[in-house]
Amino acid sequence: MRAPSSSPLKTLLGRGLLALALLFGQQQAALHWLSHAIEATQARASQSAPADHCDECLALAGLGAGAPSATPVLPASFAQHALVAVRLASHAPVELRLGFQSRAPPILS
Repeated sequence: MRAPSSSPLKTLLGRGLLALALLFGQQQAALHWLSHAIEATQARASQSAPADHCDECLALAGLGAGAPSATPVLPASFAQHALVAVRLASHAPVELRLGFQSRAPPILS
């Protein structure tokens, strides 16, 4: 059975909040990457080793490309019907044969 449908306002609100969460998550990932880029630039200027990546880098890695700016376009040339050669089976008349001969049960006398 299907769950009772929610109101259109709840659906719109849920989708809007999901879009905002994705937008702000990508913004946070970009800002965090920028902070590492600034640290790497400062470390290069002072000739010291840059810091390793932190746990937040791993957590935000999936959000960096969560929603691409353009949807991929598939070429329409691949969507073609393939012609298949169909061989029609010829039906030859066959004599009717019984697979078994039914008999009556034996008589006990």
